[in-house]
Amino acid sequence: MINLKSKNGQRLIASGNWLWSLFTINFSFFIINFSVILTAIILFNLKFSVTYNVVLIILWLMMSVFTIPGLAASYAAVQEWQINGSISFFKYFFKKWFDFQKNYRLNFGLGFFASMFILLNKLTVGNPQWHMAVLILTFVYFMALVTISFQLATAKFANYLTLFVERPLPIIISVIVFLILILLNFVLQLAFLSVICSISLSTYVSYRLLGGQVAKKD
Repeated sequence: MINLKSKNGQRLIASGNWLWSLFTINFSFFIINFSVILTAIILFNLKFSVTYNVVLIILWLMMSVFTIPGLAASYAAVQEWQINGSISFFKYFFKKWFDFQKNYRLNFGLGFFASMFILLNKLTVGNPQWHMAVLILTFVYFMALVTISFQLATAKFANYLTLFVERPLPIIISVIVFLILILLNFVLQLAFLSVICSISLSTYVSYRLLGGQVAKKD
């Protein structure tokens, strides 16, 4: 048996606490976005119709209420983790998610653009040039989403534009990490990643890349 009071035992405990923090942040995000994920799956399997438009509007509203403030709450939870150490973040995440609801104009604006990019990507699938243009704009949108979510949660920079201008490469890398972990779920059908670490790990990496405050030792 491993002596938990030994050096290796302490490392094991620290590793377990680190993984628990990662899981609680991600699972909290997954809980509030489960209905969003189901709605998105339904939408992607629909053809253009009145039903498609109705489901798209519903998805816009759901992303505005759950996904957008949920991402900011993930950054806030990661910041709390990096400053005060590993704990369970269920309660803290939901508190921050509720707090970020006050930015409803921003949330619904970002949600609207997200739904428009979903629509444009579907419309341009058969046209390689236009589809590539839409994909590039979608990537820029994700850069803006990461920038805004990080700034909302940390207030580290003077404003969104300052962060976007000063840290373009870390933002680009952050988006790539987000996309890789999300795409792994679909390509490899690793559903457990969605529950365990897909968003929280992406947020953690992004937080460190963007220079978020770290006051503890991992």
